[in-house]
Amino acid sequence: MLEGKIIKFYREFQGLKQKDLGDGICSSTHISKIERGLTEVSGETIDFLCKRLGIEMEAEIENYREIEQLLKEWQDAIVKKLKPRVVSVKRQLEGFNLLHMQDFYRLYTLLLTRYYLFIGKGRMADGLIEEMSVWTDLTPYEKNLLLHVKGAYHLSVKNNYVEALACLKEINLEHYPNQEYYYDLALVYHSLNSRVLAFFHANKALQFFTKIRSFSRIIESEMLMVIQLEQSEDHPTLSQEYHRLIEMTEDYGLEHQKAMLYHNVAYLYLRNAEYRKAGQFYKKSMDAREKSHPNYLGSLEGYVNALTKEGKTSKEKLLSLVEQGLEQSRSSSASTFIHIFKMHYFYLSNQMDMYYAYLEEEAFPYFKEKGYMLLVEHYAVVLFDYYMEKNDMEKANRFATPVINKFRRNNQFV
Repeated sequence: MLEGKIIKFYREFQGLKQKDLGDGICSSTHISKIERGLTEVSGETIDFLCKRLGIEMEAEIENYREIEQLLKEWQDAIVKKLKPRVVSVKRQLEGFNLLHMQDFYRLYTLLLTRYYLFIGKGRMADGLIEEMSVWTDLTPYEKNLLLHVKGAYHLSVKNNYVEALACLKEINLEHYPNQEYYYDLALVYHSLNSRVLAFFHANKALQFFTKIRSFSRIIESEMLMVIQLEQSEDHPTLSQEYHRLIEMTEDYGLEHQKAMLYHNVAYLYLRNAEYRKAGQFYKKSMDAREKSHPNYLGSLEGYVNALTKEGKTSKEKLLSLVEQGLEQSRSSSASTFIHIFKMHYFYLSNQMDMYYAYLEEEAFPYFKEKGYMLLVEHYAVVLFDYYMEKNDMEKANRFATPVINKFRRNNQFV
């Protein structure tokens, strides 16, 4: 009985015992049965209890139904990344006391965590993740939503792709029809440099976003698919694809997606030694974001890298940008970028012995521990070349072996 749930919530909310609420109206035993929906109760009794609690039952039942609807709308808006709607619904929800009753609290907490991840304030989710980790007796839907939330948290906040993958792969679509999670799974595989699986899951996400008519997420999925083709397609074709998507974001005012595309086309130019264009688009990506946004550091690092390789920017300016990157990385506890910006500092300061020592002893083990396969493979080659030049074959082979093993095939030739 919904009335009983509402009475129990407000009794506990006001710190009343059952005997205090029922005094002069009915026994505490009868209150207990009303709250658990185990007995029929007259409208008159309900009216007396509501008067003592200072509530109107009809209004509270209406609030209950509205919260149910708003939570559905909030989740839908988060999935579609409709930021004005996401913020608006959150404000509406905050006006309801009933939001904190047992029926809603877990779903609200899960969606609140997703909200913080969505707006780029992942550190606000730390305490919520810790709280949710000790929850028991979850419904199948809540269990799978929690796996999705944890996966997204490890992906975007902790940059722990191995842990993110473990969470996301455990999701059961039979109990969790939100196929949006395919996009997060594609991002994880991309981060682990597994291009085929990244493309496969991005395509599945694209089909889902097309079905729910989420234009912004369609663009994100297409962009992620294009990224996976960077090593197999010709540069001009991919550049055209990126600029086509950028034009679409401009037509529809999708600023977040446009910033992502600026960053990715910048990396394409960087890979193809078009350093001036790379720097221009990294700068556009930075300008399109708040400095507190998690992706800002990635564009700043790319900007430093492009300017360094172009060779037309003063060392003083480059070191100033590196100091800015280090400061922001430390303030946001972004360990990956702390390592990378320190390497930029040693490189620009011409402290090459320090650069290679730091890479081998600090950065490389960290990248390996976190499962950042793209970085691990890149810097394994860097260290291999370094030790080959020093004629230290033992260490050179140590870094070459994992890369070589990746490309071994079980062929049956003589």
